[in-house]
Amino acid sequence: MIPRNVRKQETIVLFNGQSQYDVLRYFIADMAVGFRTLGYHVTIIDLLKENWLKELQKTINEMDILFFFSMNGMAIDLKIGDKSLYDQLNIPFFAFFVDHPMYQLPRLNAGVKNLIVSCVDQKHIEFLNKYMQGDYSKVFIPHGSSNGDFPSQEQVPLVPIIDREIDILFTGTYANPESYRNEWRSLNKHVAELFDDIAEVALSQNEKTMVEIAEETLSSRGIDSIYMHHGNFWSTLVQVDLYNRTVKRREVVTKLAQLPVRFEIYGNGWDELQITNNTTTFHPFVSFEMAQEKMRNSKLVLTILPSFTSGGHERVFSSMLHGAVSMVNRNIYFEKHFKDRDSILLYDFGTDIQGTAASMLDDLPLMQQVADGGRESALERHTWKQRAEEIIKHVQYHKFFTS
Repeated sequence: MIPRNVRKQETIVLFNGQSQYDVLRYFIADMAVGFRTLGYHVTIIDLLKENWLKELQKTINEMDILFFFSMNGMAIDLKIGDKSLYDQLNIPFFAFFVDHPMYQLPRLNAGVKNLIVSCVDQKHIEFLNKYMQGDYSKVFIPHGSSNGDFPSQEQVPLVPIIDREIDILFTGTYANPESYRNEWRSLNKHVAELFDDIAEVALSQNEKTMVEIAEETLSSRGIDSIYMHHGNFWSTLVQVDLYNRTVKRREVVTKLAQLPVRFEIYGNGWDELQITNNTTTFHPFVSFEMAQEKMRNSKLVLTILPSFTSGGHERVFSSMLHGAVSMVNRNIYFEKHFKDRDSILLYDFGTDIQGTAASMLDDLPLMQQVADGGRESALERHTWKQRAEEIIKHVQYHKFFTS
């Protein structure tokens, strides 16, 4: 019999589901490790299994659940009758969005009241406050990276920079930008011209968010901003965002492919560019786990941020943990938390990206210093375990202030 003064161990329920290359499934596995390290019991409900609903019912009946958690709001729409499962149980649902929330509007509009939404970019919080309805809690928590489940230094020592075989590594897919542009150009002339203007401004600068550019464009054209509260606007702006991201991805890869260094690219769709540099090699996509292994043999790991102006990204932190120099386009978050050419390598679109990479590759002692500095910072402040601590803190805030 458990003494009355001994509280039953609280359970955190994590929902797991489908994602590209199973990336979010790995994130969930790392979050489970983080929560367990903090002393919580963790149950993972795999939405891809046939019996997931039965497992969920058993967990609800038998466990003292602190909160439910998922990446990108998976399972947010579960209901008991006409009421949200989480509202009915009076147990919070924590939705950790790894993309801009405009990509997940149906989930945000699921009507859950007992909800905490976290975003990986501070500007995404501004978007939620301004354009999304719902009286739920919001918090900025950046991406994290592995808690260290990859082999330790003692098991598999990190390869020194000087002995790594891949000079530059990039993992990511490519699609013809025009495939996205055609989505809004197929609309009526006036709407197409509006979104053409937004896309043109977005490509010409890197400081403002896509939402800020859209606001300014509507204002300059004398168009009522009320339209930004409608779903059609956001579903079209998603296409503009994908177009912008793909054009910039093409720009960076094409430039770096001109360097006489070993540049390895893993991801589908790149054959369309027909780059013929003998030192640049394109490969089909690989699993998330294999991508981590490639990082351990790379000097520079390239990240091209998906329109994040004030947030971090998993690939940046992962590459640091694996002892590589992380090369990423400059933004407010990375300038605040890292020092260029000390623990990270920052570049700017539209500048001499080749020169930025080449000067670092030519200075191996400096590369080792930057790699060491980045790894130290990532281990101390940017693993999923540290993110788990932040999540627990904000769940407790939510439960206290909304009870």
